[in-house]
Amino acid sequence: MSLIERIEAFIQNPPAGDFNRLALEAFRQQFAAIPEYRRLCEERRRGPETVTRWSEVPAVPTPAFQSIDFRIAPPQLTFRSSGTTAGADQRSVHHNPYPQLYRRAIAESFPQACLPSGKSCPILRLVPPWEQMRDSSLAYMGHTVEERYGVPGQGCVAFGEQGLDIDQAEAWVAQLSGENREKQQEVAGPVLVFATAFALAWWLDWRESREQASPPLPPGSVIFETGGFKGKTREVPRRELLRRIDRSLGVPPSRVVREYGMTELSSQFYTNALGGGDQDLFFSPPWAPVRILDPQDLQELPAGQEGLVAVFDLANAGSISAILTQDLGLREGDGFRLVGRATGAQLRGCSLTVEEMSTGR
Repeated sequence: MSLIERIEAFIQNPPAGDFNRLALEAFRQQFAAIPEYRRLCEERRRGPETVTRWSEVPAVPTPAFQSIDFRIAPPQLTFRSSGTTAGADQRSVHHNPYPQLYRRAIAESFPQACLPSGKSCPILRLVPPWEQMRDSSLAYMGHTVEERYGVPGQGCVAFGEQGLDIDQAEAWVAQLSGENREKQQEVAGPVLVFATAFALAWWLDWRESREQASPPLPPGSVIFETGGFKGKTREVPRRELLRRIDRSLGVPPSRVVREYGMTELSSQFYTNALGGGDQDLFFSPPWAPVRILDPQDLQELPAGQEGLVAVFDLANAGSISAILTQDLGLREGDGFRLVGRATGAQLRGCSLTVEEMSTGR
């Protein structure tokens, strides 16, 4: 079996594999195939001959994806970040030669974390369709989720060329409630709403502005929330967003699942809301462990201390597996909690790292 096949098998059945061995093999391939990454490793005096643990593999800061082409083979998919934080001319680009690993990561983590009953259901997507945004990893994820777990003929993408289509979303909910009897669908049980926090806030604004209350979602429905409000013109505190979702859509906080993901990764992280867990505590899958690192020396910090979130994502075997984000977090129990974005001062070392890879200094 090839390395990619073995990684896919590990994602499907982690207890049957050796994560460290696979991680070191992925590192070896990336070191050999990507000159800029090899330059970084050599600057750190780390290489396949000296690194014995996955946690020793040099991590690449996410800003490097704005200027460096990381890939070990021709890409099958190419994702670009929205550019909302640093501007449209500073977009991360992630070339993905092995999208089967991306899809496998979704298949082995999304259903139990996000589906109302762990199986297929009608899905309302408040994100752009993949046909409209072929370079959006979130649009591709929504497409994959609908393809695998949606009920044929009962889903809805309430997003068009002009953005969020509230009328379409409301018409879909009305069909569920039976208010539109001419177009009523036979839908049994709860549904899933796949949305960004920003889209949810706009939809809730519209609902709350009406004199007549809109119908809620069916009992047991789940809200999949991702994206936050980075780069947007407004921000809604999370507690307020949860309160409004409960009041307007009839979905309590215990049925709102948060997702943490990014263009530069192929795996996602979810809260265990449906299992009765903390609504803001994320858990990492076995194939994508998370560490919290000191921004100054990149040493791993003990639980409870804030630092940069670092991920080793086996599903990123076709590009770079060891990723250093610009997000601050802290470890808590078996999970991690996000606490904000790093400041420019905290990221100074990351900027130097990107410069080293780009110039060979």
